[in-house]
Amino acid sequence: MNLVNELTTTLDRMVNRQFETLELKKFFSVSLTLERARFYVIQSALYTSNRRDCWGYVQGSAPLEVKRVIWQHESEELIQDPRANNLDHYTLTVKQGEVIGLKPQDFETEELPSMVRACFYAWHHIAIRSHWLTAYASSHMLERRNDGKIVKGGGMSYRMGKKFENELGISLKKMISLDVHVAADMDHSENISEIFERYVKTTEDRDLVLKGAEDSMAIDRAYRGALGYYMEEIK
Repeated sequence: MNLVNELTTTLDRMVNRQFETLELKKFFSVSLTLERARFYVIQSALYTSNRRDCWGYVQGSAPLEVKRVIWQHESEELIQDPRANNLDHYTLTVKQGEVIGLKPQDFETEELPSMVRACFYAWHHIAIRSHWLTAYASSHMLERRNDGKIVKGGGMSYRMGKKFENELGISLKKMISLDVHVAADMDHSENISEIFERYVKTTEDRDLVLKGAEDSMAIDRAYRGALGYYMEEIK
């Protein structure tokens, strides 16, 4: 097995194992109510904004060819995605909120809970302060963790969509942001993963990627654990 194949096998194992961790099991065990669902959708929009920050920081430090790949990825996220009727992904999440009674101003006035803010700062730190391969892997892993072709049982968006269906009776198709991300992050994960083929040439390169992947998955566990905690407090 060559270096990159070994790396991608390890990354695939990591994103599958993520759903078996204490924090994610706890998160998924919290039953959805309408108010908890509203909290989750608003937090998803704020998470989307954090992703745009981090990919922007990664793009700034990456080689020119990688900047182009990120630019293409971010053009769908920030400007328009043909899978989403040419909406950007933040606007898509806000529109999704209409299904559960949210208004645009609800997204504008929400503050980041303290534990969520700490996680966002941690992702920012990796994106700004790390070698570009580490920063790139950190952001990539959140796309890979959502890739249903890699994650057995479906990625995060699919699993959350099924929670909305099973616990609130709202079909995944109506949760338009979750539905779009089921497909979009498969494409994004595959396209972005190709960079490893071009730039991981040594064990040192591999270790830089693994550092970003491991740290990002640790923050993701903390983030999902925080969301589960706050949702459980909503009665």
